[in-house]
Formats: sequence, structure tokens, C-alpha cells
Amino acid sequence: MLSEDESDPLLQAALQEYKSDAAIRELVAAVRRNSSMPLTSGNRVGALIDGPQTYSSIESDLRAARHHIHLETFIFGADDIGRRFGELLAQKRKEGVEVRVLYDSIGSMDTPKDFFEHLRQQGIEVREFRPMNPVKNPRIWDINNRDHRKIIVVDGKVGFTGGINIDSTYSSPSSSRPGPKRGIKDGWRDTHMRIQGPAVKQLQTLFLQSWAEAGEPLQAEQGDQYLPSAQSAGSTLVTIVGNDSKSDDRSLYGTYLAAFTHASSRLWITHAYFAPNPELLDAMAEAARRGVDVRLIVPAFTDSRIVLNATQATFTPLLEAGVKIYELKDALLHAKSVVIDGTISIVGSSNLDMRSFLHNDEVNAIVVNRDFGQRMEEVFKRDERASRPVTLERWQQRSLWQRLKEFGVKLFSYWL
Repeated sequence: MLSEDESDPLLQAALQEYKSDAAIRELVAAVRRNSSMPLTSGNRVGALIDGPQTYSSIESDLRAARHHIHLETFIFGADDIGRRFGELLAQKRKEGVEVRVLYDSIGSMDTPKDFFEHLRQQGIEVREFRPMNPVKNPRIWDINNRDHRKIIVVDGKVGFTGGINIDSTYSSPSSSRPGPKRGIKDGWRDTHMRIQGPAVKQLQTLFLQSWAEAGEPLQAEQGDQYLPSAQSAGSTLVTIVGNDSKSDDRSLYGTYLAAFTHASSRLWITHAYFAPNPELLDAMAEAARRGVDVRLIVPAFTDSRIVLNATQATFTPLLEAGVKIYELKDALLHAKSVVIDGTISIVGSSNLDMRSFLHNDEVNAIVVNRDFGQRMEEVFKRDERASRPVTLERWQQRSLWQRLKEFGVKLFSYWL
């Protein structure tokens, strides 16, 4: 793990690739200053696109687990995908692997309690994050603060994070082009990540914090089995940024703002629920005005119409500043990713809204690597081709009813 000292020799060695690019070094430094956890070197990362690819990768690592599996998710459905994961977790428990599942009470409110009880009967430790039942959770004022993270850690060596829940809405790839009729329930477009290396310890730390929040802290009985010594798995710099609704840490917001403010050539954003505050909007607009290629992909249809109206309320000032906006039309967009100058990528659970920044527990992975950045830009271009552009001329011709919806949603956009 790298220290906070700007002269750290490990960091300087890792940044040698960018020694001739002052703008990239400044961008990395700005993001690093705003992150709550230090950069780690020696990581290996892979982008996972949509549910089928993500689930296949996760299941492969779950089958190889030897000591423990830690799973934290907003939604754990009892559908085909959920039962498949449940059966695999139960099988690993029979093999002697420790299995812990943490799910959010509101996110998984449609999942029958019997489903989780069955997991417990298989020897799996299951906890509910901030139950809606006031008997279980007397702190009823906490109900607005949810665990929106998606974290899986296997043996402390392999980690997964991103936007994908355990749910059948991801059973088909977005390339199946389900469209607005079928796409609400299937074929969601999302992005996840597989990580090996020291950054996994940071994911594990966040899981252990959430686990303790939902019950008794986990006591390690086998030394460093939960937090093993970091071993290099590659050459990629990664930091994990977690947002805890009970703390004053605003690093999640700070890293976004730093990235937007210091982008020098390209700022490509893919976000499903896009309702940022004026400061972030101004940072995007200012980037476009100083010549940065700023592009934004948002949904053409969604499972939350009111949030989509809040997104559309940002179009006029962004378009006037020169931001290129696209609406993904063939699949429901759920991804939350940003790639800056082809070098820094942000992938995680956090939406670009105040709920994520202030009221939810979230997690983002920030990756400093040109190869990974190129991969993320390729994914962006693919989504761009599947989208329709929003031009200022067309948007200015929208109906009065559309304008009224945008005005109305601004009145309570903070609470979306």
C-alpha cells in the first residue's frame, strides 16, 4: 500500500509511464488527494460487461474458494439467478468454506424472508442491513441511509465490485437489445470489475465495516486469513473509495469533482441515475468550455421515471456548454462509470446524485492504467453507437409538459 507522501518511490516508479505527461500526473495527484484510501500498486483488473459475463467470472472464483466468501449486495433476488447463487454458496459451505451474505433491507424487500432463512439453514451467515422492521432496527431515522454497495471478496485475494446486483434483470446481455418493453425486467446494461492484488484488502475492509454495522464485528480466528498480506498480481494502480453515510467522509464526491476539474482531453461519463448538484454540473460544463471532449450517456428509458426527469433537467446547460449527450435506447442502462483522459477509470455502485454522496453506503474503484482506460473507452463507444444523440436544437423544441416535469423534479432532486 502506498503512503500519502507525494515522493513515495513506489508511486513514482508506477507513474514513470506518465512522466512526460504533466496533465495526467496532475490528474492522478488530484484524485489521490481526495481519496479516503491510498493508491495501491501491483493490481490486476478486468472489466466485466453485463450480467452473464460478470456472473460467469464470479461463479468461477466462488467455486475455487478455500477459506471464505464475503458477499455484500443491495439486491439479492430469489429468482433464477438468486437461487443459482444460493445453491453455489450452500455447496461451498458444505465444503467447509466460511460464507457470509449481507443484503440491504429495502433493496431486497421483494425477496421472501424464507429465501434468506433457507441460506441460514445451510450454515451461511446472513445479515440484513438496517431492517425496515422497527423492532429489529429501533433507529428508524436510519431508514433513509441504505447499503448500495456491491462487493464480493473470495479468500481475501480476489474482489469484485461495480453496479451489478444478484438479480435476474441481468440474466441476458444488453446486446440482446430488449428495448423499453422487455428491458425493464431483463438485459440490463451494466459494468462490473474483477480485481486481484492489494486493492482487494480495501474491499475487504469495507465489507468488514458493513458487516459490523449490521451485527457483531467479525473476529478473525485464523490470523490474516481475512486480510492477508498484499501480494502483487500486476502493475495497475487502484484505490477503493467507499462512502459511509454515518461518517463525514466526502471522498466519493471529492474524487468525482477532482476528475471533472482536472480532465484535460476527454471526459466520458456513463451514468444511469444522473442528478448531480450545481458544482459538479458546472465542472462538467467548464471542462467542455476549455476544450475537453465531454460526453455523457444516460438512459432513454428507466425503472425510475422521476430520476430520468431529473437527468433531463440538466440537459440544457450541459448542451449549451458543448457537452455531447446520448440516450441509450436498446437496453436499460444501470452502469456507473467514468473514464478520464483515457487513463483514469471510475467504476462502482455510486450514482451521480446527492443520495449516493450523502445518504448511501457506496463503493467505487478508481483505476490508473492506460490499457484499462482504453478498454473502458471501447465500451463507451459501443454504448454510444447504441444511443441516440440529444442535440440542443431538438431539446429546445421539447413540449411544455416535459419542461414542467423538469421544473417540478428540481424542487426535490436532493431526495431522489
